[in-house]
Amino acid sequence: MLPEIAELEFRTNVEPETKLYGKSFLFDFQRGDFVIRDGRLIKIEGIEALKVWIMKILKTEKDKYKIYEDTDYGTELKNLIGQNLPRDFVESELKREIKAALERHPMIRHISNLKISRDGAKIILEFMVNLVEGNTFQQEVIF
Repeated sequence: MLPEIAELEFRTNVEPETKLYGKSFLFDFQRGDFVIRDGRLIKIEGIEALKVWIMKILKTEKDKYKIYEDTDYGTELKNLIGQNLPRDFVESELKREIKAALERHPMIRHISNLKISRDGAKIILEFMVNLVEGNTFQQEVIF
């Protein structure tokens, strides 16, 4: 006795890639500030937004900022890097921590080819990001 409800077609202006990866603003990690052009923040979406998310989560110390207090956001990489521990142990823990942090993202299937190298006081992380839809990209993070 209930009337049939016609199927409604909803159209949005959001591209599928934006829905999957989200939006963000371009961030200059060397300067430690957002990139501003013509007085405005530069919006990014898709894979570029995911790359910024990766950098942010790896460079954010877990439990350091009150805003992330009740979340699992961030890593303990800086704690590992600064310790006088055996190199093999540190590298193993760095790899575990990186994979655990990044593979929480719903669009990241897994991290592969993770390499850790040193250049003086800097630590360079290089890895392949494998997405659930089959795409991949190379990422580098310097501490």
